[in-house]
Amino acid sequence: MKRYTAYLSAVLLAAAFLAPGARAQDSYLDRLEWLPGEVLIVRDSAGVRQALVEMAVNWKDVPEVGAQHTVEIVPILISADSSAVFRFTPIRMEGRIRSRIIERERVLGSAPIESSDTLMFIQTGKKAPRTVYYSDALPYDPSMLEGRLGLLCTVYGCAGCLEDTDTMILAEVLPRYIPTWSTDFSQSPDGDNKHRENRYVARLDYLVNSADINPRYKNNSASLDGILQSVRTAMNDTLYTVRGLRFHGWASPDGPEDFNASLAARRAASLADYIKGMGIPDSLCIVEGGAEDWDGFFAAVAEHPAISGSQTVSQVRQALTEDNRDSCERVLRADRELFNILREEILPPLRRIEYVIAYDMRNFTPEEAEHLWQEHPEWLSINELNSVAALYGPEDPRSLEVLLTAARTYPGDGATVYNAALALYRAGRTDECMKMLAGLSAPAPMNLLGVIRAGQGDYEAAAEAFSTAAEAGNSEAAENLKQLENVLEQL
Repeated sequence: MKRYTAYLSAVLLAAAFLAPGARAQDSYLDRLEWLPGEVLIVRDSAGVRQALVEMAVNWKDVPEVGAQHTVEIVPILISADSSAVFRFTPIRMEGRIRSRIIERERVLGSAPIESSDTLMFIQTGKKAPRTVYYSDALPYDPSMLEGRLGLLCTVYGCAGCLEDTDTMILAEVLPRYIPTWSTDFSQSPDGDNKHRENRYVARLDYLVNSADINPRYKNNSASLDGILQSVRTAMNDTLYTVRGLRFHGWASPDGPEDFNASLAARRAASLADYIKGMGIPDSLCIVEGGAEDWDGFFAAVAEHPAISGSQTVSQVRQALTEDNRDSCERVLRADRELFNILREEILPPLRRIEYVIAYDMRNFTPEEAEHLWQEHPEWLSINELNSVAALYGPEDPRSLEVLLTAARTYPGDGATVYNAALALYRAGRTDECMKMLAGLSAPAPMNLLGVIRAGQGDYEAAAEAFSTAAEAGNSEAAENLKQLENVLEQL
């Protein structure tokens, strides 16, 4: 019998399977015990996908059929929507008398039932085996997914006349593979870091070429009060533990470089001495020296509307090295119109002292952190912010807001930004998640990108992302890549 896949009559055939009372009173299907194994998607020697069905057929009683009967049983796979029926190799059994008649008719070339080498014959009679194993494969079609394996039985009597048909559903087969993508939050290597630094600029007025601080000179009194206030605030040991105060002097690039650097360093040291004189321990104060601020000079010129396009400044920028700064300064002076603007508007703000207060924030409990994360997230470490998110739980919208706050507070910490992106993804805010992932290339974000692409049906991009992350050692991505292969195997 020719094997085929029927589409036009599939709905009618499926309806026959499901119709109440469709079973024959004395069914050959009921005389046999059908023990289907798994229906699997396999590949043949040429790599072509096949739907393989294997089952054991066991006689419940004596292995025989009616003497005048020819019984044909066709294993059938019905698509999930009943729009297609796939027919496997038929199984044929012949009664004692009918077998002789058909054999004679075959010899004479007049057999009423089509014969084929693809038929599977089951021997009957006393010497027949009680159990027969069946295996067959058809070219795989995606519509087979979530289908039903059934049997269609046709009984022919004498002269090949149709006597009876019967149907049976054996099992639901080929369940659709549903991946469970693996993504988890990352632990930041700096999660417990409570080191902080605050940078300030001290603008004090000095007599020409002097490093001495005169509190009564010009606006120095107000400037010094602000400096002392910032230091005393950091010395509040209920929140902070100061690790050090660093002072660095900056000079404008007009005049001899050595003199400028030395004067800037002496002014930084003078401010450090003034701070120490107000009761700050000597051990906390570090003077880092002084230098001309050429970078600040070029940045200030670039923002000045009158001289931003100066050819003289451009010439100096291209020629400047560590060894020719004095000669470059002389080039600036030679352009008198330019230098007048520089002297009045650009150079004075470059003369300053920068000081850095390095300190550690104290540790907070999750309950304390809960009261701080909105107003003072900068006081909290990454792990402390994460502890608040955990305190709320993943179902609480505040948990996501805490993780987003952590990402804004620590934008340079890749793990923290990734965790916020993952939380956005789990909340269904995929577009926002993708924007956060755009600047990340670590394995965990790449794995998450693969999950998103797979969900969008872009399996090629998903495979590339999973492979990149897996090659970098991400175990979640390696597992996801295997799952993606299972998905692709069914498409």
